[in-house]
Amino acid sequence: MKKMINNWYNISVYLAGLIALLTIFLPVTEVQKCLLASICILFLHFFEEFGYPGGFPLLGVKLLLGTNEMDKTKWDCNNLSSMFGNWTFLILVYVLPLLLPNVRFLTLSAMLFLLMEVIMHSIFNLRLKSIYNAGLITAILGLGPIGVYYFINVFDSKMYNLYDYALAVLWLIIVFLFCFRSKIYWGLGKKDGYVLTDQTAFGVTNLTKN
Repeated sequence: MKKMINNWYNISVYLAGLIALLTIFLPVTEVQKCLLASICILFLHFFEEFGYPGGFPLLGVKLLLGTNEMDKTKWDCNNLSSMFGNWTFLILVYVLPLLLPNVRFLTLSAMLFLLMEVIMHSIFNLRLKSIYNAGLITAILGLGPIGVYYFINVFDSKMYNLYDYALAVLWLIIVFLFCFRSKIYWGLGKKDGYVLTDQTAFGVTNLTKN
């Protein structure tokens, strides 16, 4: 089990392949296809952030937590907490609307987050004064286009009211806080045996520089 957890981002690639096959061959609606495609790209997004080239944990520590601590063992972030946070977020934001298609704000929340990912990674670039950050490629070439396709070709504004938009944003905030700021997340980050590799923590680019 520990070996699997320490390779969660590599396993994500295989899960992406499985979801891609389901998206192609299952008789699904356009909305379901967008959700499945989002899940597929998100699994690849996790690999880009934590596998290759990696380096998202360092980015998160610098920009989201506001610290320049370079000792990865002091981050309260490891493979266990990273897997919990990312996979749980995916399940709550993207799998749940597949299971509850009549809860409109869930689908809206999932699609809005696709565009938010592109915006966030673009902001990361501006703050880092760089042309790339871990996760940017899958965000711009995968998540963003799915979101744009949904809102141009699938989205029906008549189905939603102001409350749906408010609930969609509120749901994202609640899920984010639970997955990445809760006592569960921080507690898992302190457990031994799930240390981040240097490539995962700092990224290939930073390792090459050093």
